[in-house]
Amino acid sequence: MANNLSKLRNDRGWSQEFLAERMGTTRNQLAKLEGGARRLSNVWIERAARAFGVDPGALVTSMEGVPIVGDVGAGGRITYNGEEQGGHEMADRPPEASEGTVAVRVQGDSMPGVAEDNWLIYYDERVRGFPDDWLGKVCVVWLPDDRVFVKRVFKGRDPGAFDLVSTGSYAPLRDEEIAWSARVIWIKPR
Repeated sequence: MANNLSKLRNDRGWSQEFLAERMGTTRNQLAKLEGGARRLSNVWIERAARAFGVDPGALVTSMEGVPIVGDVGAGGRITYNGEEQGGHEMADRPPEASEGTVAVRVQGDSMPGVAEDNWLIYYDERVRGFPDDWLGKVCVVWLPDDRVFVKRVFKGRDPGAFDLVSTGSYAPLRDEEIAWSARVIWIKPR
């Protein structure tokens, strides 16, 4: 099974000795795991995930990139960089990503408590309207007037309307119609 041990280690500037110590093993054993000469079992995946501080899926998921398509600014509003599904910069592919997964980058303190400056928010599976089972979750929502936000979504007062709540001090958007939506699947510090 291919793994991302070497990539994750190199991205952090760690030596094999340093990572081996964090995982409670030897440099020789780590070299075998990185090179595929030794199987990366569930025990090793858990040890490495703890050492890196990542989700276990990040160790075996393809790190092929996904496009960064825009920036999240004040009030959770997204500004796209060109086409919505094809940015110019690339980011690591998150665990369980689909072919349609994209990322947006948080700018400044627009999403306190959820994502900090320069963190990435990943989403895919854009659907028409808004599924009830996503209520209360952080989602990307497209409004009929072409504004796009990252917000927590709750039922509004009017039928078919929704309240869009920011994580910061911004006032909620009340009783909004949602044309399209996508659930946030992963948030990654950078």
